[in-house]
Amino acid sequence: MLIIYSHPNKEGHSGEILNQTISLLDRRKQKYIIFDLYEMNYDPILHQNEHYTSGNDEISEENKRIQKLIKDSDKFVFIYPTWWNNMPAVLKGFVDRVFVSGFAFRFEGKILQKLLSGKAVVFSTTGGPRFFSKFFARDRALKLLIKDVLGFCGIKAKGFSIGSSNTLNDGQIAKIEKTVKQGLRYVLK
Repeated sequence: MLIIYSHPNKEGHSGEILNQTISLLDRRKQKYIIFDLYEMNYDPILHQNEHYTSGNDEISEENKRIQKLIKDSDKFVFIYPTWWNNMPAVLKGFVDRVFVSGFAFRFEGKILQKLLSGKAVVFSTTGGPRFFSKFFARDRALKLLIKDVLGFCGIKAKGFSIGSSNTLNDGQIAKIEKTVKQGLRYVLK
């Protein structure tokens, strides 16, 4: 299982989701690898030599290693905050540089070929109330990753958003614990 963590610190709600995820996986003796994109100092910039639609298809050694681990895995966990109804820039850059044509998908004529498989659970937090992100923003930040990236590449995914994530308190911790159990149940079955 691969865990992709995209928050600049491990305190607060996203860090609690990560801790709860690790704890539950450890209890189940489930092996996992964590890509903490901030801790890795991951470079999110798509460089000219990687821009495949310009005829360039160079892939860094780091991204080749990540792609191999993605190909070898069938279970994924994404944890990130929602900022401006989107994923953090470092996660978007990760997607741009790793989930490239020829690896994650390809077109044969006008037909899309999905080259990845497996299941993913996506956990995101938002400072606003859950009601707003669900009904007004229509879960845009979740759908971008779940449908537009993972689904496009062949990975089935389910998303969970935790709203009002401004102050981590006992009530929020209980909500996170329940949500993580529910999300991991989906990806582990």
